[in-house]
Amino acid sequence: MKGIACAAILAVGLASSIAAQSAKNVTLTIEGSQEFKVPSNPFFNQANIDAFQAKYPNIKVDVLVIPDAQTTQTLQTKLATGEPSDLIIYNKVSAENELTAMKNMVDLSGEAWVSHLKQPEILKSPDGKIYGFLLSISTGGMGVVYNKDIFAKYKLEAPKTYAEFLKVCDTLKANKITPLYGPFKDVWTFQIWPTSIWGTVAAKQKAGIFDDINAGKVKWSAVPQFQDTLARANDLFKKGYFQKSCLSDDYNGAPAAFSSGKYAMMLMGDWFVRDLATKDPSINLDIFPIPAFDDPALNVISQGQVGGCLFIPKKAKNIAEAKLFLDFISQPEQIARDLANPAMAYLPNFKDTAVPKLQPVNDFIYNAYVKTGKITTEANAFVKVDMNDLWKYYQDMIGGVKTPKDVLVAWDKKFAELMKAKAMPGF
Repeated sequence: MKGIACAAILAVGLASSIAAQSAKNVTLTIEGSQEFKVPSNPFFNQANIDAFQAKYPNIKVDVLVIPDAQTTQTLQTKLATGEPSDLIIYNKVSAENELTAMKNMVDLSGEAWVSHLKQPEILKSPDGKIYGFLLSISTGGMGVVYNKDIFAKYKLEAPKTYAEFLKVCDTLKANKITPLYGPFKDVWTFQIWPTSIWGTVAAKQKAGIFDDINAGKVKWSAVPQFQDTLARANDLFKKGYFQKSCLSDDYNGAPAAFSSGKYAMMLMGDWFVRDLATKDPSINLDIFPIPAFDDPALNVISQGQVGGCLFIPKKAKNIAEAKLFLDFISQPEQIARDLANPAMAYLPNFKDTAVPKLQPVNDFIYNAYVKTGKITTEANAFVKVDMNDLWKYYQDMIGGVKTPKDVLVAWDKKFAELMKAKAMPGF
């Protein structure tokens, strides 16, 4: 209680100070990609925004959503022209690499909420300062989301190798169940396969590979495991394990697809399991690591970099109000509101909050993988340039326009151009 009281005193002081500067009516803009516009995201959650606006009626919050493929370029352009939104949602390492966070974002290290973080180190940038705000400690991950009832009906178990995965898909297909739903109209969805697997390759098989790639010493197409990863995925398409319309179907259609009972699995993260639990509780979903290897020991859950952080650009128009939003959403009573909503359960990174009962999927991931060290960081976290072109090349592969090797060769060329444009050594 003493810690909570201390936090409340700090909050009142900050709120009073900022409110004095913010008596005028303002519109606070929060901008991020479509992938973050999910009910479980507390920054885009309408109930949280409504609560903030009720407390500060002179501040209107305007949420701006960017199509995933346009996010990086849109934000880079706004930062370059000096017209960014007041708050930007972006992944931490990507913001450091792609948005030059240490140069373009406000240093938040001295904010009152920092002293109440359980693990401040996860938010620190290479210079030791904090530029991004995040409420949670990760208890999630990416893998294969699957319908447990369908698996039980056909006496299937979560596969641990690529060969076992193929057998599961064959059994499902033979019983007129489409093994995998592909929402690949959205470019960020398929890339869960390679980014997860390549992260494991870097951690378990080829230490330092991304240091060499980023230094221009090794080409992407020269890494056999990278081509094998895409070849195995391509094999899944050729065998008809995905729906034929996968390039025109998007993430928004996934809940209906699973509710139909016609699909058994999807490459996705824990957030989809939670979201569907609120939309259709009758669907019993869980998750297992992507079984793309022959060695079961490589069966680990992939986690993103510290994702979905809020940043305040130095050239934002309403920095004081943006800080007020961060302070408001970090308060114990606000976090308690979040955790009372089953769709928003997360493990708070704040000392002054109770440890909640996690959603079953997050409890499973946390205990079976996070606590036991059976996790790896996705490959995207180590790449220093925008990867949207690579994600589009994946779509070309899915459509039969490019081979797995063609994808990597094309990316080698584009990667070199992007690294050279950033004046990176070795390019």
